[in-house]
Amino acid sequence: MKVKIGLRGNSDSVSAIIIKLDDLALVTSDNLFFVGEENRNKIGANIIKLLDALSADHDIEIGDKIIPMIEQELNMKEGTLNKYSSE
Repeated sequence: MKVKIGLRGNSDSVSAIIIKLDDLALVTSDNLFFVGEENRNKIGANIIKLLDALSADHDIEIGDKIIPMIEQELNMKEGTLNKYSSE
């Protein structure tokens, strides 16, 4: 199964991270445009844990153009998501 990561919103205001697994789509429950720094850090750490767990049995796909946007929105260190790059 291929797992794809996407964004809801645009480059100016990302509102959600979407994780799609076949017919199932997981969307962050908090609007990232409104949550504070602490919640962004928590969401970022939890997404990394989820992707690491899923990558053991599935292919993870994140486009090179949205990796920096996700990392910036979730206060991740630059290059954290590069291991999941699809391009």
